[in-house]
Amino acid sequence: MLKLNIAPLAVLLLALPAGAAVRLGVVVVVDQMRPEYLDRSDLPDGGFRRLRREGAVFTQARHLHIPTETGPGHAAISTGRSPAVHGIVGNDWFDRVAGSETYCMADSVYGIGPEHLRGPTLADALKAFDPKARVFAVSGKDRGAVILGGRKADVVLWFDRFKGEFTTSSYYKRPSWLAAFNASLKARQLLPVKGARVPKELIASPAYDEALDLLVAELVARERVGRGEGTDLLMVSYSGTDLVGHAHGIDNPRMDAQLKSLDATLGRLLARAEKASAGSLALALSSDHGVIPSPEDASGKALGVRRIQWEAFGASLEKTLQDKWPLPGASWILSNQIPNLYLNLAAAEKLGHERPAFLREAARLLSRVDGFAGVYVPEARGTPFDAQFRASYDPGRSGDLYAIMGENVLLGDVPPGTTHGTPWGYDARVPLVFWGRGVRAARLDAPASTMDLAPTMGRLLGLDYPAGEGSTVRGDALAISR
Repeated sequence: MLKLNIAPLAVLLLALPAGAAVRLGVVVVVDQMRPEYLDRSDLPDGGFRRLRREGAVFTQARHLHIPTETGPGHAAISTGRSPAVHGIVGNDWFDRVAGSETYCMADSVYGIGPEHLRGPTLADALKAFDPKARVFAVSGKDRGAVILGGRKADVVLWFDRFKGEFTTSSYYKRPSWLAAFNASLKARQLLPVKGARVPKELIASPAYDEALDLLVAELVARERVGRGEGTDLLMVSYSGTDLVGHAHGIDNPRMDAQLKSLDATLGRLLARAEKASAGSLALALSSDHGVIPSPEDASGKALGVRRIQWEAFGASLEKTLQDKWPLPGASWILSNQIPNLYLNLAAAEKLGHERPAFLREAARLLSRVDGFAGVYVPEARGTPFDAQFRASYDPGRSGDLYAIMGENVLLGDVPPGTTHGTPWGYDARVPLVFWGRGVRAARLDAPASTMDLAPTMGRLLGLDYPAGEGSTVRGDALAISR
């Protein structure tokens, strides 16, 4: 298990006045949620309406890193830090030592775990501050649950598509009630396994988050969430919206159905959390990334979005470098994780190229490929993306080049589905809402970052979780100045 010395952090966790803390904190992450999705459903008993009416809603919140993907986005939310600090530079990256790609949640001992996650997390800080605090994290994806739960969580669960049930890894404790719950889930036939896994058409549907809703209800009841001896922190990442978007786009009846179902799910979550905590509750909601409208969507057509096929595009990048520097029997691009490109620097050295000059020339050549806004050496300055590069660059994990897709260019193969990953507004802008005890109802148009969630939520939980570079406690969302 990865060991982290959090004693220096604990010294900074200052108690607030008596009665300031809440019994239950809830962090909700909706995977692939655009800010305007809060208005796509308006059920009388749904969660969207309550959050808009009673919460502090930041209309200009965004992620400040690249790529805008699930792993880095969840890490920004859970740590209040950027990839340069937390180390999750993508869902996957190229391990130069091993010579192979690495999954962000791969754990050398436990299979899946937080080994690659660096720096502090809100969940771990709460446990250090209050030994009686408990942390629960659940998601449709392992990376959503693990990154939110951190290293010390009491329960971390995610959905296994191959078994059609919720699971965990040996890094975390397996709840005694999980087997019975999974049997009940399978009996409902909500997400049945067919062949080798749960079919994609069931995953990309409201049923995915509805299954997670059942898990949350069971978790709250079985673990008496909100009724512990200290503060409880429940972290829930709903993955269904992301899967529907990837399969069907954003202007689609299927997305309307997904958001209506999610609205109802959030309404039940709020009611459930209020009851469990006897009203001593604070909640924050955000998303790990936004999404570009597909060319088939009405909004995509209005923007002039065009689709580029992934395989052909990747081949054109390799051809561009081969035309300049023929490399028979080998590839120049060792791993294409756009925006991270990992190049064959060993081959360049054998050909007598100095690394800085080679990378600058490779960036210049690749920038000419149709579809790119530009390709840059990570240390470059004077680019439109300097701030994102500084926030995102980890010298051991990031690519040798940052390749930025052009605005309104969708790199994806399957219409009418869409994707994300760029620093453009449609991918970077997400909702940020605080709600519950200690929060004032307001619509706030000031710039905000998803990294603000952790220090602000820490304040609502009764601890001073230090803000990192680029983040702050959102005092404009708090009902009482502290």
